[in-house]
Amino acid sequence: MDYASSQGLQMFGERWDRIMAERGTQAALHLADGKGVTFQQLDADARAIKPAGGLILAQGDVPDILRALLAGFLHGIPVQLVEKDRQRRVPAVPVPPGTALIKQTVGGTGLRRCQFFTFDQIAADVDRLHKALDLGARGVGVAAISCAHSFGLTITVLQTLLHGVATCFAPQPFAQPLMEAMKQHARVFLPGVPALWKAWLMGEVGFGNVSLALSAGSPLTLDLERLAFEKHGLKIHNLYGTSECGTVSWDESPVLRTDARDVGSILPGVQVRKEDDGRLTVMSSSVGLGYDETLPNERYGDGLFTTCDQIEPCGGRLFFERSVGDGINVAGRKLSPGEIASKIRRAVDLPSLTIRGATSRDPERCQDIVAELDLPQSAIDAEFKTRACALLAPWEVPRKWIGRKNDA
Repeated sequence: MDYASSQGLQMFGERWDRIMAERGTQAALHLADGKGVTFQQLDADARAIKPAGGLILAQGDVPDILRALLAGFLHGIPVQLVEKDRQRRVPAVPVPPGTALIKQTVGGTGLRRCQFFTFDQIAADVDRLHKALDLGARGVGVAAISCAHSFGLTITVLQTLLHGVATCFAPQPFAQPLMEAMKQHARVFLPGVPALWKAWLMGEVGFGNVSLALSAGSPLTLDLERLAFEKHGLKIHNLYGTSECGTVSWDESPVLRTDARDVGSILPGVQVRKEDDGRLTVMSSSVGLGYDETLPNERYGDGLFTTCDQIEPCGGRLFFERSVGDGINVAGRKLSPGEIASKIRRAVDLPSLTIRGATSRDPERCQDIVAELDLPQSAIDAEFKTRACALLAPWEVPRKWIGRKNDA
């Protein structure tokens, strides 16, 4: 639905005009080949996009997502974010009036749904992060993680569109491509997830020009934080948030944490409360409009969101205990057990199958996928697993297969 008359669109137009006036000939996006896309080029590309079907699809690599977002904001058309390896989910309800952005994500519940946001809600999260982390003074933002995910989106490309902070596109998150991308710049800030930080630290990436190192998506261990500090003098700052409400807290301290549960100080403008069941409720201007499908007893909308995480607020800081949702967190990527089970059933025609998450031996991986089947364990051989996983993405493949205890 068109939101051209909204105050949010007018606010973006004023911001973008100011960025164009001040930085139009400068690079908005740095590509892996050393070339750059200026703000003026980005503006021309975005204005040439012709919206179809009442929305703009943002899917692909960072340049594609950046152009699609800008086109939507300029034309006043909602933008739907879709991961490169996913199909678009058609919202189950009409898009609410005022919607500027639609995310489709699994989140903590384990159910893939659409989430709706106004421009003002998006901007509130971007602005809050920009000010708290002083991103205007940190150099170029490195997009090594997916910008179709909320953290990558807010910390990089939306900083470009709303604050003129250039983005550096690292097409692959591996050590060598990352170093090639970063070496072009005197100063960069680098967001990642713990599994990537582990790979970067083991891959001998140099961090001499990294002004700010950030981690989100899954718990950051004290060991990994200490390794970065001792090996490179690099402090990795932990963040906590959700796609529904944006960033809630961050560890702003220059020294190492002493408690792995510590996910930092609550950001200004964000209020929280602990519910009777231990889950955290977040109240802020960046909480979205709601889902396209609502589960019983959910609270999301009107500036309030109750998470699937049990978190202890203490002295203005948050201490993460555990997630109680059905979503499976594999190296910061939230997966749906229902989607995985459905794909396996289609591949091997299994009537009884349970998919769940289990704590991984690798703490940076967070969880492993476990498949429980009503089959003899002896029947779950290599040939069966190959057939069962035919429709799965690599990160959806179960690491553990459990059959009936008694094969008789």
